[in-house]
Amino acid sequence: MDRVLSSLIDMLDASLDEQMIKSALKNFAQFHGYDRFAYLQTEGLEIKTFNSYPEPWQDIYLGNKYSRIDPVVTEAKRRRETFAWSAEDWPSRGSSPLRKFRDEAVDHGIRSGITIPAEGSFGSTMMLTFASAQKRIDASPLLDPRTGLQIVMAVHYRLKVLAASTIIRPKRMLSPREIMCVTWAAKGRGTQETAMLTGINARTVQHYLDSAREKFDAKTLPQLVAMAKDRGLL
Repeated sequence: MDRVLSSLIDMLDASLDEQMIKSALKNFAQFHGYDRFAYLQTEGLEIKTFNSYPEPWQDIYLGNKYSRIDPVVTEAKRRRETFAWSAEDWPSRGSSPLRKFRDEAVDHGIRSGITIPAEGSFGSTMMLTFASAQKRIDASPLLDPRTGLQIVMAVHYRLKVLAASTIIRPKRMLSPREIMCVTWAAKGRGTQETAMLTGINARTVQHYLDSAREKFDAKTLPQLVAMAKDRGLL
């Protein structure tokens, strides 16, 4: 492990808040000639992001649901391996959504970069992107797949640990089986489907869901799922 990578891993491990993680990634990005970074986790059409992109671009990206057409996200889901990219290779100037996305990205200094994808649980995809305002940038120092994966997982787990340490606790914690049933409910599985997937009786699955709703003071199952996600339990 080279000195810069070792320093990044150490800084991530020692980070006490998201700002420290952001600082560590920004320093690493700038050392390799990149301007910004973006960590993105996708699960179906839902996304979670942690990045140093300009706030106006973040608002535009999330507001227009650009993750659905973003060529970088699409490629990351398809290839599941580190790759370099450039907006110069995307359609430019025009009325199509993809061309509009490309033009707005370039206008906000997102022009080229490298993306490191990793497969997560329940069909999710995690990806870490280092981006530059240059038309092309030499991505070879970061193309080593082992190094890239190590960075992505370090960021993922540190963010997860921090989220778990700052969540608002319910009046009683959920049991492992309650969490399992709520997790499958969050994936859109009904009681019968969850019973088949877990080997638990359907009535028992419903009991776990009702118990979890009571602990969270949730009136409905969708409210329970939303509260569990907010608390970092799923």
